[in-house]
Amino acid sequence: MSEEMQNETPAVKIVFFGDSITESGRDHMDPNDLGVGYVKIAAGKLRLLYPDTKFTFVNRGNGGERTQELLARVERDVVEEHPDYVVLAVGINDVWCRFSRGEEVTPEAFRANYQGIVDAILATGAKLFLIQPYVLPMGDKQRFRPFLNRFNEVIREIAKAYALPLIPVDEIFTGVTQDIDPAQFATDGVHPTHRGCRYIADLLIKELKKCLG
Repeated sequence: MSEEMQNETPAVKIVFFGDSITESGRDHMDPNDLGVGYVKIAAGKLRLLYPDTKFTFVNRGNGGERTQELLARVERDVVEEHPDYVVLAVGINDVWCRFSRGEEVTPEAFRANYQGIVDAILATGAKLFLIQPYVLPMGDKQRFRPFLNRFNEVIREIAKAYALPLIPVDEIFTGVTQDIDPAQFATDGVHPTHRGCRYIADLLIKELKKCLG
């Protein structure tokens, strides 16, 4: 391939920003490692779908983090990366900490944090995609449901206000697990199995394709 042709190759940088669902075992010592979850699956499929596009994928998921932790690091881990696209997946730990640490995150605090993350990302000019946090009816995770519903309503309102693509993972998983064992999609009601990761990746790619062509 000539240098002129190489210069014409479109370059796209996608940053995945979130908690353990995004992190999925990534090696924090290797900034290029994508983990083994939906990020890696989506990256592989996008490279196959768009072989003439020069993709850079960045996984910035940190396990156990809530919206307030993501807000604190959005400048370093997203803004300074100068992305073209950002995928944001956060929220379940804002519920979980109520039960694991006895720390309440109010809907008002959640809205302020989530809004702050969204504003910081949109200020870069990047296209932002939101992935719903979800919980499946397994074990003690059913107690998460009323709190998660409130937070997902906040996310829907923000997505609508900014006309942002929202990948309704919670709604879709709730639907498919009416007939299929939830354990097929999550190991503990929250962390996705390989099948669950494929679902999330495919839902995301469906939205990304609307922009990538």
